[in-house]
Amino acid sequence: MINIIISGGPIMIPLLLCSVVAVAVALERLWYLLRSRTDTEDLMEDIQLALGQGKVLEAMQVARKSRGPVAAILSAGIAFYDRDKAEIRERMQEIGNEEIYKMEKRMNILNMIISIAPMLGLLGTVTGIIDAFNVMGAMQGIHQPSDLSTGIAQALITTAAGLMIAIPTMAVTAYLNGIIDRNIAEMSKCSSELLDILGVRGEE
Repeated sequence: MINIIISGGPIMIPLLLCSVVAVAVALERLWYLLRSRTDTEDLMEDIQLALGQGKVLEAMQVARKSRGPVAAILSAGIAFYDRDKAEIRERMQEIGNEEIYKMEKRMNILNMIISIAPMLGLLGTVTGIIDAFNVMGAMQGIHQPSDLSTGIAQALITTAAGLMIAIPTMAVTAYLNGIIDRNIAEMSKCSSELLDILGVRGEE
């Protein structure tokens, strides 16, 4: 592995840095998103039951005991239960935007690595091939075909490394974005349900 890194030249240094950052960010985001998962159906049932019995504080405690963006947005809505529907919706939207920001935090780093890693690999390959031909020129021609093929093979190491970094990062990013999209959909659904519950309760 060390020999491969050395053969790849100086471009391998930023590529290694990209790989380390990608792994660190992916693990941190994965831990955060999986940790914040909750059973939204059970949560909504418990909150609806408590609100139906007029136990607003109990409903608030149920929401605050749960983790994740859905619980946060429901907690915000229940806290404003005595306000008009427009004000409740505005408060929930504000908290929802904050939760979306928390979920998408550092995702731009992964997207950047997906774009940069292959470009760095290509740059390493181009500079490597230039160096290989310069060496051949200094030797006044190619003495053996293997001389040129060896130089080109070493130059292609950075391209392979860039793709090996970008492809898994792309797959992980797609998976994380899927979790975020599902959470946003759940937030929207539960927000509408809570507004309906609070609206009916307000009319009563």
